[in-house]
Amino acid sequence: MKIKAGAILIFFSLTILGNFLFVPPAAAALELVKSKDFGTVYYLDSQGLRHPFPNETTYKSWYGSDFSRIVTVSNDFLYNYPLGKNITIRPGTYLVKVRTAPQVYAVEQGGVLREIQDEYIAEAIYGQAWPKRVVDIPDVFFENYQIGEPLIHDYQTPDSILYQDSVSKKYYYRNNGILQPFESVGAVLANRFDLSFALSRSRDFSIRTRPITELNKNVFNPVAEPITDKRDCENKKLKAAVIFLASEKYNGPEIETLQTIKDAISGRFTWVTDGLAEISFNYPTSVVIDDGYLIQQRNDGTIEVKNEVINTFYDNNPDIFDFIFVFTNFKIPTENTNEIAHFITVTNRVEGLNKAIADRSEVYGSTGKLKGIIMMGNINKYHPETQDGLDEALNVIMHEILHNWAAYIEFTDETGQKSQALLRNDDYSHWSNYAGFISPLGGFGWLDNNDGTFTNGLTKMANTNLRKYSKLDLYLMGLIPKQLMTEPIMYLEPKGPGATGNIIEATTKYVTIDQIIAASGQIKCSLD
Repeated sequence: MKIKAGAILIFFSLTILGNFLFVPPAAAALELVKSKDFGTVYYLDSQGLRHPFPNETTYKSWYGSDFSRIVTVSNDFLYNYPLGKNITIRPGTYLVKVRTAPQVYAVEQGGVLREIQDEYIAEAIYGQAWPKRVVDIPDVFFENYQIGEPLIHDYQTPDSILYQDSVSKKYYYRNNGILQPFESVGAVLANRFDLSFALSRSRDFSIRTRPITELNKNVFNPVAEPITDKRDCENKKLKAAVIFLASEKYNGPEIETLQTIKDAISGRFTWVTDGLAEISFNYPTSVVIDDGYLIQQRNDGTIEVKNEVINTFYDNNPDIFDFIFVFTNFKIPTENTNEIAHFITVTNRVEGLNKAIADRSEVYGSTGKLKGIIMMGNINKYHPETQDGLDEALNVIMHEILHNWAAYIEFTDETGQKSQALLRNDDYSHWSNYAGFISPLGGFGWLDNNDGTFTNGLTKMANTNLRKYSKLDLYLMGLIPKQLMTEPIMYLEPKGPGATGNIIEATTKYVTIDQIIAASGQIKCSLD
């Protein structure tokens, strides 16, 4: 059985895949109520709580002068709904202040107040008529809000607002630093916006491709929680989500293949990390069919996966995942370069990896929790029906997860210069073939023949896809401390540059953890 929920086909009773996301069809729900004995209006949320509107101004910021939705009920009815937090002024409508203080604030999602530092900034953002937006909040209700970062530059734009492009005149919803277009003015009004509150600015923002076409719970939500910075350096208890993206249709064997791989990832990750870390794949798989917004055909015959895939995922799922895996049933561009899978860095707050501190989470709809997107490509190239095929797929996945931390480091050599000798010199993001250890990210683990030659350690392995993370990998992941990196790391300097083969002539070279730290820095979490 299947239903169509927005643009996503989601299976909820297909036993071969196990647990799948289920989004019930939209239904009319009781939303606004008041007692027959007193005038307070309450908003009923999806969790069974009632939230009072503290005054008429707050109500009108959400519903304008439309009181037709309010249903009069008995006090016994209200008693069945526990009291929740007060509703706050809708973001992007009024500016607020309290009578006893001069500060004026913009409101963002969840009742977050951002003080506008001076009149010049207020006019730059809201125009000359900005004072007409200002309303007083009774002091007793000020505690319903929380103070956020002030607006200190004239180019800043608050979040959670109705935005109108000053050139095209198109309307957008701006939230978490990104714009999502409204399909029409009717869609704007369906989300109960007053067009007169739209901010018109000429600055460039990232824009989603999927338009808002009707009332949207992520746009109109009087009880939405504040947007919080979820950046972290989690390395031990990781969570992952899986998206299966089909261009037109898919079949049972594809679903079975994906589930077989998914079921085995957590156990393999625990094994490769020597039990020092775990990754959960318990969240239901999202099965998505392109609806015109998710993929792009290319001239080379491959299909590009758009960022909108991840944005759409976050429209309907929580921002709790460190990694999102995307499997397809078509060939993606990187597969034309013989790359099996591909890691995309979204955020990085770990210093000492020789990897840039980064935060591109808003482009994908995350507020910082998402560390990376792993593009696994066409599911039909994986063959987990055999143990060898499953091991091969799992080794690819262990490889891509590890790219969140490795392999990018340099070290300071004996001359005091920074060296990349531990890295493969075609991309400097994998371990060199000459590394004396074995890892899913490379390294041949050379064995000394004691005659000036060395044998490729992979040739001694019964299954080269059963590769644990090396001790250096575990250090870079923050799973073992510097103090345990007592043995120098060996690599080879071949007699002939670029020497290949299972046996080569070479001399040994060694790198200490102190040399790595001297060039790349200490491993530490930086959330500033």
